[in-house]
Amino acid sequence: MKTSPASPPTLNSYIEPSAELQGNESWAFTSSQIDLATLRRIVHRNGWIILAICGVGLALGLTITLLITPTYRAQSSIQIEQQASRVLDAPDIQPAEAIQDADRFLQTQLEIMQSRSLATRVGEALRLFSGDTFFKAMRVKPDEKPTGAQSLQEVRREQTIALLQDNLKVSLTQNSRIVQITFDSPDPTLAARIANAFADNMIGSNLSRKFDTSSYARRFLQEQLTETKERLENSERAMNVYARSSGIIDTSSGMPAQTGSSSGNSLTVSSLVQANDALVAAIARRIDAEQLWNNARSSKLDSLPEVLSNPAVQMMQHQRATLEAKLAEQQERRQADHPEVRRTNSEIAAIDRQIEGIAADARRSVLNRYQVAKQQEAQLEAVVSSLKNETLTEQDRRVGYNILRREVNTNRELYDGLLQRFKEVSAAAGMSNNNISIIDVARVPGKPVSPNLLVNLGLALLISFMAATGCVYAREQLDDVVRTPDEAERKLGLPAIGMVPALTKSTTPTDALDQPKSAFNEAFHALRSALELSQAGGAPASLLITSSRKAEGKSTIAHAIARDFARSGGRRVLLVDADLRRPSLHHILSMSNVPGLTSLLVRKCAMDQAIQRTSIDGLDFIGSGPTAPNPGELLGSPILPELIAQFTAHYDLVIIDAPPVVGLADAPSIAAHMDATLFVVSANGSHRGVVKAAIRRLRLARARLLGVVLNRVDILSLGYGYEQYYTYGDQDTRSEKIES
Repeated sequence: MKTSPASPPTLNSYIEPSAELQGNESWAFTSSQIDLATLRRIVHRNGWIILAICGVGLALGLTITLLITPTYRAQSSIQIEQQASRVLDAPDIQPAEAIQDADRFLQTQLEIMQSRSLATRVGEALRLFSGDTFFKAMRVKPDEKPTGAQSLQEVRREQTIALLQDNLKVSLTQNSRIVQITFDSPDPTLAARIANAFADNMIGSNLSRKFDTSSYARRFLQEQLTETKERLENSERAMNVYARSSGIIDTSSGMPAQTGSSSGNSLTVSSLVQANDALVAAIARRIDAEQLWNNARSSKLDSLPEVLSNPAVQMMQHQRATLEAKLAEQQERRQADHPEVRRTNSEIAAIDRQIEGIAADARRSVLNRYQVAKQQEAQLEAVVSSLKNETLTEQDRRVGYNILRREVNTNRELYDGLLQRFKEVSAAAGMSNNNISIIDVARVPGKPVSPNLLVNLGLALLISFMAATGCVYAREQLDDVVRTPDEAERKLGLPAIGMVPALTKSTTPTDALDQPKSAFNEAFHALRSALELSQAGGAPASLLITSSRKAEGKSTIAHAIARDFARSGGRRVLLVDADLRRPSLHHILSMSNVPGLTSLLVRKCAMDQAIQRTSIDGLDFIGSGPTAPNPGELLGSPILPELIAQFTAHYDLVIIDAPPVVGLADAPSIAAHMDATLFVVSANGSHRGVVKAAIRRLRLARARLLGVVLNRVDILSLGYGYEQYYTYGDQDTRSEKIES
């Protein structure tokens, strides 16, 4: 018989899920890559919702398109040059735009074409402000009541201008000076008229602005000439009166205005500059000397740089070092009061006094330099102050005259410039140079530009698809049902050990297991292989099978696993029904339920009496036994681990079918003594919250969780990748459906 090991070697790796599985619960995404298989399954599950929303969107788009009033678009084009051709070689009234400002100039012209003033000119030219003809052609209801201080006529005028601006579109052709003017209207003839009217009135408005600018310029220049001439005469009189009263004779009449003093750089100014430079140098010397003195005052005499660099001091220090060496040698052989020792000490003291005297002289020298630099700075400050006063007095004598002289020169230059400009503007007056010309005249459009059926249907399809995507996303986010092994791993944080397909209602699990090539049977072969490879020593010696709630197929799976292990490799397998509340294995095996596990727990029979031989070689069965009033207490008693040890001592594999975890303490009590626990999850029926709560309870009981077995999986609903799962070589089994 096989004995159970004290602790399985690798099962601990299944106790806690990886951090990646715990944290990765995103919708159809794993890490940074899109899970295409999950997306296909989501589309497969929600296909009718997507088709329905897209169908409704297309229907709405088609309906709205048919209800929209057709709109016609007329287009005219004009060319805008940056500068018009010149007849005379005279500058324009308006400043010429620089070549690098061409884009800004063209953008300005586009803004003018879309301005309120040009729309008003077009409305007046086409008489759109009178009557309701324009509103009827535009399919717009005119306002019937005045607003605020505006009369009804003014309100309708504003409404007309707004319609003109809203339906006008002006665009500049790329890399050209051609401007496209388009106007949209339900009336094609009106659209062409208004598009041409905007082009014509843009040219007229441009010429009008130039003429108005020229007239205003002439009037302005004439007024400025009169005022400037009067100011020039008054400034000349004032300059002459000041020169006569101050005794100043100006010999530079007619020369350009001087910007500085009439005396230039005089001797006083030169002396001030030189004295100021000397003062700056003196201040620098004083700062250096003061810094040296502060250092010398706060430092020891023998550490001053002047002392250390003195050759005499260096020589005396060398002599002192020699005497100190001699003294040390004498002290080794003579007493301290010996004449030679005292003479050497006297010589060392004399050298120290000489060094100290030199250091004191060096410090006094630094102080003297500082005092001399300070006196020089004070003297130069006095000289500079005196020269400043003399320079200011000298400048005051000519400042008044220079002011009057500059004013005369400025007025004369201004008068000459205005007079020249007035002559040029007068010569160019009356010439209308236009830089805008019409290229294409708008024609009556033959077909509408909107609504565009294909574009509208495309937009409707796009919007409805986005809405469908949002609905599917919300539905998937709110849906926590586990359907596939991938979802089981992602949502539960446990590896998917196996997957059992669903059966049709007419097929029982026993019938499916009796078919060697059925997908149901192949699923348990794969599950057995996964259990054998789950750890280094092969399949665990004791295996607990449980689920979160009832009716998830755990008893069927426990029976199928035990049957498959018994038929492969000649193992001895014991199947124990530990569901003391709702036992079902004895019905599946068509065997007696008593005596059973409860009989062993209360010690009313021996293990050999409770074991029943099944029709399958190597598979024995222990039923749940008589109904117990306190199943939780029995399963939590210390007898249970003893029984499990006896079972594993006599059998190669012990499989225990435990009750559900939620709401009961039975399964956690048993799992604590088992080598491994297999958790059964019903596909499309188990919710993540309930299952995770059950798994959490098992972990608290220190159960060794191997992984999850996904039961009743609808293979066909999983999409590509699962469609031929377990069906290789037997296509007939693809029709098997639900109920295991």
